[in-house]
Amino acid sequence: MDKQKNYIIPHTHWDREWRYPIWGTRKLLIEFMDMLLDILDADPDYRYFLMDGQVSPIEDYLEICPEQRDRMIRHLQKGRIGIGPWYTLPDLYPLDGESLLRNLNEGIRICKKYGGHLNVGYNSFGWGQTAQFPQIYADYGFDTIICAKKVSEERAPYAEFMWESPDGTRVLTSRLGQFARANFFFHAYINSRYGLKFLSEEFRYSPEKAGFAMHRADAVSANQDYFLIDPVKGHDFSYLKQGLEETFEANSNTLCKQSQLLLSGCDFSTPQPDLSEVIKEAEKAFPDMDFINAPLTEYTDDLHAALDNQTLPLVKGELRDGPACDCSGNALASRMYLKILNKRAQTKLLGYAEPFCTMAAVYGAAYPKHFLDKAWKYMLDSHSHDAINGVTQDKTADDVEYRLNQAVELAQVAYDLAAEYILKKINLDSEDKNASFICVFNPLPFPNQSIVRVVLDTPKDATAWSVRVLDESGCEMELQENGRSEISCPVHDLGGRPWPFYADRHDVFLDSGVIPALGYRVFKVLTQAQYTPKHHYWYPMRKTKNEDICKTPNVLENEFLKVFIQPNGTFDLRDKATEQTYFGMNYFEDTGDVGSYWAYYPPYKNKTFNTLTSCPKVWLEENGPLSATIAVEHHLELPSFGEEPLYGYQGKSERSTETKEMRIMSRITLTKLSRYVAIKTEVGNNVQNHRLSVGFPTHIVSDVVCASGHFTVDKRGIIPTKDTEGMHWNEMQTQPMQDFVDISDGENGLALISNSCCEYEALTDDARTLKLTLFRAVQNMIVTGWECVNRYPQQEGSQLQRTMIFEYAVFPHFGDSVEGHVLREAKRFAEQPMPYQVTGAHSGSMPLSLGFMEIEHHQLVLSALKKADNGNGYILRSYNPTDETIVSRVRFARQIKSARLAKMDEKPISGLPLVQNGDLEITVAHHKIVTLLLEFSDETK
Repeated sequence: MDKQKNYIIPHTHWDREWRYPIWGTRKLLIEFMDMLLDILDADPDYRYFLMDGQVSPIEDYLEICPEQRDRMIRHLQKGRIGIGPWYTLPDLYPLDGESLLRNLNEGIRICKKYGGHLNVGYNSFGWGQTAQFPQIYADYGFDTIICAKKVSEERAPYAEFMWESPDGTRVLTSRLGQFARANFFFHAYINSRYGLKFLSEEFRYSPEKAGFAMHRADAVSANQDYFLIDPVKGHDFSYLKQGLEETFEANSNTLCKQSQLLLSGCDFSTPQPDLSEVIKEAEKAFPDMDFINAPLTEYTDDLHAALDNQTLPLVKGELRDGPACDCSGNALASRMYLKILNKRAQTKLLGYAEPFCTMAAVYGAAYPKHFLDKAWKYMLDSHSHDAINGVTQDKTADDVEYRLNQAVELAQVAYDLAAEYILKKINLDSEDKNASFICVFNPLPFPNQSIVRVVLDTPKDATAWSVRVLDESGCEMELQENGRSEISCPVHDLGGRPWPFYADRHDVFLDSGVIPALGYRVFKVLTQAQYTPKHHYWYPMRKTKNEDICKTPNVLENEFLKVFIQPNGTFDLRDKATEQTYFGMNYFEDTGDVGSYWAYYPPYKNKTFNTLTSCPKVWLEENGPLSATIAVEHHLELPSFGEEPLYGYQGKSERSTETKEMRIMSRITLTKLSRYVAIKTEVGNNVQNHRLSVGFPTHIVSDVVCASGHFTVDKRGIIPTKDTEGMHWNEMQTQPMQDFVDISDGENGLALISNSCCEYEALTDDARTLKLTLFRAVQNMIVTGWECVNRYPQQEGSQLQRTMIFEYAVFPHFGDSVEGHVLREAKRFAEQPMPYQVTGAHSGSMPLSLGFMEIEHHQLVLSALKKADNGNGYILRSYNPTDETIVSRVRFARQIKSARLAKMDEKPISGLPLVQNGDLEITVAHHKIVTLLLEFSDETK
C-alpha cells in the first residue's frame, strides 16, 4: 500500500490593510518578503510557498524594494512562490460580477510577467462563495476549486464534492477542514514552535515564551498592537506528533485519505524558516507517511487521480451557509458609505465610461486607456475583502474612500472625453451660430424613454424666462419647470483665460422621448418667454395642461401607479396593471446592534423602534406633468448608544437610556411613464450601536425570494436551510443583493431596486415584509483571535456619525422576476440618461439621433463593453440570467468586420458568423456568461 502523502504548504493570508493601515502593513510585508527570499536562497529543500491566491503582495513589495526584483523573479519563475490567480483577495458580495473578472484578469496579467499563476480556483478568503464560480473558474481552465466560508456539512458531508453553477458547469471542489487554511499551523506548527498548546490557556504573551516586544506608549497610540522585534527561536518537537494527529483529525472527513492537505499559515503569518526541519521531524514521528513541501497543484492532481467525479456528492449554487459569523454575513452593512461609493464607481466605469469610450473609439477617437486603467487600479485596490467592507481602523477606511472617489472622478473624465468626441462629430448645423443644444446619452443597450432632469443655461442677453426644446424632427418636447436662477460661469479656454458666461439657468424636467440603445438624442433649445431685466413684477405667468402627477393632496399618480402617502409617512401603492395594492410601504425600523463588523447581534435588553406610529412632517416638494415629489421627514428619538457585554456575559447588554433625535428624510418621487416609485432617503446618523432598515410589507406568500447576484439571479429560501432538528440562524435571513430583491407568488411580484443597498431581509411575518438594511453602526473592534481583540474607542468612523443618502425604488409587476423584467428595470434605475449642453452650431458627420449598439432580447444582460486588454479589438460580455436558452440579435451602428467567441480572459476561441445587415446572432444557454471579441470596419451601416 502506498504511503499517505501529506502536503505541508506554508502560506500567508496577507491582508493589504486590515489590522493596520496600508503603510504599517507594508512595513511588515517588507520584513516578511526579505525573510522569505533569504529562506529560498539558503534552503533548496524549501520548495514552495503559497501567497494565498493573490499577487498584489509581490507588486507591493517591489514598489518599495525594486532592487529585489531580479531575486524575486528568479524564485517566481522556478515556481517556488505560488501567486495568483487573483490580483487582491476581494470580498464577493459587495462587488459587481464584472469587478471580480477584472480582478482575476489583472491578477493573471501581472502573474504572467513573473512566469505564471496558480492554476487552482483558490478561494479561502471570500465571505461566502458566489454561485457562478464553477462556470467562471472552468472558463479560465481551472479544474479544481479549494474553498472555505462556507458550505455546511449538511450539504457537503465530505470535504470533496462536485460544485455546480446555475448553468450546469461542475468543478471538483475541496472544502478546507477545521480551521481551514490554518489547520496544520494551529494544531502543529505553533505548538512545536513555542512548546505549548496554542488552542489553550497556555497561549498568552510573556517575554520568556515569545520574545522581546515593543509598543508605542503615547496616549494616541496606546490602543495599537505590541510587536515582537526579537522573537524566541527554536522548536520543542515533543509537541509535533500530537499536533499532527490533531491535524489529521481535523481533516478526517476527506474522501482522499492517502493525500492530505496540511496548510501552515494564517493572517500575516511567518514564512517559517524552519519548515524543512519540521518536515524531517514529522517523518521521524510518522515513518510510515510521506511529508512533502510541494506546489498546491501536486495535491490537486492527487485528488483527481484518487476520486471519481461521478460518485462525489453534488452541491448546487452559492456556498453561503450559516451561521452569519462563519461567512461574515452582516459585514455587507458595515461602513455603508464605502459600499455606496463603490457602487457609484462601478456604475460610472461599467455603465457609462467604458461603453461610450468604446463606441467613440470605434468611430475614431483615442481610447482613454490610461484614465480607465487608473480608475480600475484605484477600484481594485479598494476591493480586498477587509477594505471594501471597512472592517478596519479608520485610517484604512479613509484611504478606501479616497481611492473610490478617485475611481469615480477618473471614470467621469473618461466618459466626458467620449462625450466630447461624439458631440464634436454630431451635425449641429444651424443658421443661428449661437444656437444651444442638449444631447442626452442613454447608457442602456436597449431604447429608453425617461424623464431627465436637465440644468441648462441661456445667454443673459437672450432674457429667456422660459425655454422650449425641439427634437431632431422639430417636434416640441414636454418640459416641466423646476427652478431658475442667474449665474456667471467660466468657459475654459486652453489657449487663454476662461471666458465669463453670463446666463440664466433653467432647471427643468425633460421627457426625452425614446433614446436609441446605447446612443444619444439631440434637442435644440429655444427661448419661449422673455422677461424685462430689473423689473420686479410682473413676471410671465405659467400655463399648464392641469395634468400634474399630484392632483390630490398627498397622492401621486401616473399611467401605471398610484401612491397614497399616509399620515405616518408610509405609502400605499396601487399597481393599475395588476390591480394589486401594497400597504404601509417605506417604514423605518431601528434596533440595537452590539455585534462586530462581521455579524449583527442585538443586546439582550434591546429596544426596537419604528415609524409606524410617527407623526412626520409631510409636504409636496415639486409637482408637474412629468415629475412630482413628496417629502417625509421623521425625527426618531433613539438611544444614544448600546453597551456590549464582554465575552457576551460580563457587563451590561442593553441600549442606553440617554437619547438623541435622529432625522430621516425621504423624498418619494413618481415620474411620467415610470413603473416604479423612486425614493431617496437621507439619514443624519448621530447615534451609535444600532441597525437601521426600511420595510415594505408585500403580503405575497412565497417560499423563495430572488436577488440579483453575480451573472445570475440567486433564488433563496425565505427561511434559511434548517438543520436536522429544524433549527436555523435568524441572522442568515439577511442576505446579499446586487441591484434588486424580488418576491413573487407566480402571478404578482414586488421588487425592491437599489443602487445603494447590499443587504435585504425577507421576513415570515403576517405581512411577508421585505426589508433593506440601510446601515449598521458598530464599534471599531478588530478580531485577531478568539481571545485576542483590539478595540479602538477613539476611532468612531465605524459608528457612521455622518449623513448618508440611500436610493431605492419599489417596482410592482406581473409574474416572477423574469416575466416582470426586474433586472431590466433595475438597470433603468441605476443607469439613467446623462445630459450634456452644447452651445454653438457646427457641422459634423453623425446624425442628431443614433444608437451605437443594441441587444435585442430583453433578458440578455450587458456586463461589459470595452477595448480588449491587449488593444486588439473590443470585448462585449453578456449573460443570460434565465432558465431558458436565449437567441438574440446584437446590432451595431458600425459594420462588424469579425466576431469571435472568447474566454473571460479575452483569449479568442472560435469565429462567429454575421447575419443579415452585418448583425450578430448569438445563442446563450441558460445562466451562461458569453464573452465576444469584436473588430469593426470604418463603414457605417
